Amino acid sequence: MLRRQTFCLLGSLLLFCSGCFHQRSFPLRAVDQRAFQLAASVAPRQTAAVAWLATVHPRLRHLLPEDGAGTLLTGDLERNGRPIDVYAHFGLDQEYLNSVLYNLIGLMNTANVTQRGTSLEQAPPRWKGFQDIWVPVAPDLELAGRLGLARADGRVRRADCIVLIPGLLGDNGLWRTRDIAYALRDSGLHVLALELRGYGQTEVRYPDHNYCYGIREVGDLLAVSEWLEEQPHVRRTGLIGFSWGANEALLAAWEDGRAADDPHVAPRLTTLQRPRNARRHFQAGVIAFSPVIGFEELVEKLKQNWSLLADPVLNRMQAGLRARWGRKEGGAGSGDLGELVKLELRRAGLTYPGGLDDATRYLRLIGPPGQRQIGKLRAARIPVLVVQAANDPLGSAQRVADLLAGLRNPNVAGVILPGGGHNGFAAYDRAYFYGLILNFFGEDTGSGTGVVTR
Repeated sequence: MLRRQTFCLLGSLLLFCSGCFHQRSFPLRAVDQRAFQLAASVAPRQTAAVAWLATVHPRLRHLLPEDGAGTLLTGDLERNGRPIDVYAHFGLDQEYLNSVLYNLIGLMNTANVTQRGTSLEQAPPRWKGFQDIWVPVAPDLELAGRLGLARADGRVRRADCIVLIPGLLGDNGLWRTRDIAYALRDSGLHVLALELRGYGQTEVRYPDHNYCYGIREVGDLLAVSEWLEEQPHVRRTGLIGFSWGANEALLAAWEDGRAADDPHVAPRLTTLQRPRNARRHFQAGVIAFSPVIGFEELVEKLKQNWSLLADPVLNRMQAGLRARWGRKEGGAGSGDLGELVKLELRRAGLTYPGGLDDATRYLRLIGPPGQRQIGKLRAARIPVLVVQAANDPLGSAQRVADLLAGLRNPNVAGVILPGGGHNGFAAYDRAYFYGLILNFFGEDTGSGTGVVTR
């Protein structure tokens, strides 16, 4: 215990004194693009996600720092029929990943891509070549977005459109979103950076539409995919999510392919959700960066207040949760994520007895440690790529291994990198980060049509 307190105390002093723990911009550079550009023959489009990753990662591996040699791919996550011990593989102690002295680079990478505050009172500065639009997802709701259209010879080209969604408490003020949007657009893809209900300019225009943590947002994402594919210049759609947004991206892949009588969807809950249809969604693929697979474990942690000394990441997160509570209810509020979830779901109309349990079952991607897999992603019929860092101080890399080990769906692949913290892959290794994204969605190198029908 004394060792832990010493780590936290000295690390927090460093945190205050260093200018390295601020949001930074990591745009795609020409030198990075030259480093990762692959030939079409390397990863034919008929390759499903697991085989695609096994083909492409070796061609990108040289971009990683020396510690990248230990990177785990989908097939590495299981041994003798059980998930491997991820932290033993990387020689990490999960207990100290919130310590600046133990996990300095991971925490720096996390901070470098983390937004401070929200863009509510004032929209983020405009992005060159992007237009602010409103996407209808329900009769009484449109979502704010920034749309960038790729051009060839001065004319809008027909191409896939990739949708970007942030994590919890995020909006389009995040520099990471802007940097990725430019990279996608400049590579020949259309891109839509979306602000979900309850966030950003969507919240400003529709303050009574509360965030539902995925209960309604997953249906909104499917509606956005359908709306985009009705536009003459859009061929298919893809999706990239970060953190809690990565959870929603994975749920969208499940929702797209699940059976109508899936036992994880309570009939009464569907009365609050968008009606399903037979259309296909996000056929260009889904990338989930740093998903919070064991979100219930995070909710449990946030029942107590965390000081900067004890856990700088949870302390900063709770500051954002308190600010949101204050906007919704007034007063100081608490940093208890579970209480905020209950508040927003109640305000959104989820008031029937047992409704919270139904909502949790819908959002849950995996059961408690040691229990049988839920297996939702077995229903995924589109390419899905999960990207996780072993030194993530917020989301558990072990839970990603637990999720993917034994899944047996060739459409769902995963990679666990030694570094990157929580969402901080552009800070950890910019060339590999963009190489993975742009080749995954690339017209000649992507996994987009290499799905296995299930």
